[in-house]
Amino acid sequence: MLYRTYRPQKFSELVGLETVKKTLQAQVKEGKVGHAYLFAGPRGTGKTTTARILAKAINCEKSQDGEPDGKCSSCKQIESGSYLDLIEIDAASNRGIDDVRALREKVRLTPSSGRFKVYIIDEAHMLTQEAANALLKTLEEPPAHAIFILATTEPYKLPDTIRSRCQRFSFERAQVALIIEKLKEIVKKEKAKIEDSEIEEIAKAAGGGFRDAETLLEQVLTGKQKVEDLVGFARLSDLGNFFDQLTTGKTSDALFFINDLYGKGVSMENLAVRILEYLRDLLLIQAQVGDELVEVGKEQYETMKKQAEELTSARLEEMINKFTQAYEYLAQAAIPTLPLEVAIVEVTRESGNQVTSGANKQESDQLSSYPVIASNATSDLRSRPQSPVADQWSALMSAVKPLNHSVEALLRSCKMGGLTDHTLTILALYPFHKEKLENPKSMVILEQAVKEVYGKPLKVKVELLKK
Repeated sequence: MLYRTYRPQKFSELVGLETVKKTLQAQVKEGKVGHAYLFAGPRGTGKTTTARILAKAINCEKSQDGEPDGKCSSCKQIESGSYLDLIEIDAASNRGIDDVRALREKVRLTPSSGRFKVYIIDEAHMLTQEAANALLKTLEEPPAHAIFILATTEPYKLPDTIRSRCQRFSFERAQVALIIEKLKEIVKKEKAKIEDSEIEEIAKAAGGGFRDAETLLEQVLTGKQKVEDLVGFARLSDLGNFFDQLTTGKTSDALFFINDLYGKGVSMENLAVRILEYLRDLLLIQAQVGDELVEVGKEQYETMKKQAEELTSARLEEMINKFTQAYEYLAQAAIPTLPLEVAIVEVTRESGNQVTSGANKQESDQLSSYPVIASNATSDLRSRPQSPVADQWSALMSAVKPLNHSVEALLRSCKMGGLTDHTLTILALYPFHKEKLENPKSMVILEQAVKEVYGKPLKVKVELLKK
């Protein structure tokens, strides 16, 4: 495993943890090591690795300036996992009071060979309340030869009494640039071939964790898998093309992009987050802080900078709002792709209005050919005769929304068609939206909303808008 092969073995090899490593190294050098530490931060950010380095440094036979030499018997045994005075406990599977009681009994025993017995308790927040209370007693009166290092991704779940007795060190997500640098070093040592753009994608997909980045890299190098298949969503370059489709009104291309990814098993939630991250980067570039805050390659940055310059701030804000709303709808969507599809249709429709094309004009002409015959109920419904179609359509969506959010989301990608005394026609822009609206369950909801809006039952008919 690459993450094991290239795991840091000294403080100097830790990347992106300057404050943590300098403080710990200084404590070892000055002989002022604490009896309890709390290492808190996201998974894969180096908590356990740093704990092992600290264990090596305080037990190293030839430590220099607080740094383990890596050559003495203690260092080699810790690296191989055979050092008796380094005890690693997974609190997720050893979380009960009996486990902690056993630990308390053993902690009184003097070290076998080293100066200190070091206990690394991983996922410490998983301890039961009783076990945490038992551990607290040990932390209150620790033996001089014992050092505890609690590692956790959720420090707030630990009792305040335990946290207050530990020196806390925060492990933050690494910057993409640092992960890229580390991955390039590994690729060079492995004498492997991989494009810089793929390394950048792996680094961004790792979420600030070196371990996840190295695991993904190994899958690419040894498993010959494609980066986009592993990370679960599109590359930045693909998102750049997708963004161009949005701003130029290429609705079909953008919808095919989403559905193609969905067909490959991509999570729509992950994709929505990635789209919002891309839009956020454009926003930062527009705000003149992109150089400092946007972490992408130089070539990709130039592409994004050009896109940001061609877009008004108001338009970009609107796009962010649309896709944020889509993300919020995803959790309750009956059709996984629908919220993103709706956002795409709305965004590209606005783009089409700004850049009038023959296709858009044809669609507008087609829509205007459908008659709207107002009944008495319809006349009473709205008092603004200048836009009866818009008013009726708005009222219908308002009536559907409390009944079913998914059906209301479907309607947002459709248009008002013909209205007679017996039938209301809805125009779907795309076949899959027509199919979902014609579902019996959707029809029941539509007919109930139509009766509420028009004051009488009407047959609902869904047709595909001809282009």
